[in-house]
Amino acid sequence: MSISGAQGKSLVLKYENNEIIFNLSNEEEGLLDTVSMDLETSALFVTLLNQGVVSAEEINRKFKKEGIKLQKIQDVGTCFANESRVSIAILPADEKRTASILIGIHKEDEHSSIIIKPKRAAYLSISITKMLINTME
Repeated sequence: MSISGAQGKSLVLKYENNEIIFNLSNEEEGLLDTVSMDLETSALFVTLLNQGVVSAEEINRKFKKEGIKLQKIQDVGTCFANESRVSIAILPADEKRTASILIGIHKEDEHSSIIIKPKRAAYLSISITKMLINTME
């Protein structure tokens, strides 16, 4: 399963050895980063992602109806995966774009990220949830 984001990046999900694996890649350089999460961390990631989606949609609604702008990046939370951290934040809405979800992968001094719209983030969340449910059966 793959989710495409801004700047030609995509996030490919797979399930192996009781872990959810994210492979972040782009068109030019190929694989940029990979991170694996155990099932409990994946469940926490889904919860934080859902919170980010709801918050981003609320920000978009306030901007469209009332003109209220979020001035800076809003942190949602961080999961500590096996060898890295995975963070979720909301990028502000303005005249040129809607609020988006930033998923960052942090390993020591290396950082990579993907920016996706709230609807795609919701789809990502449902996809991970389906993988988690399938492991319980």
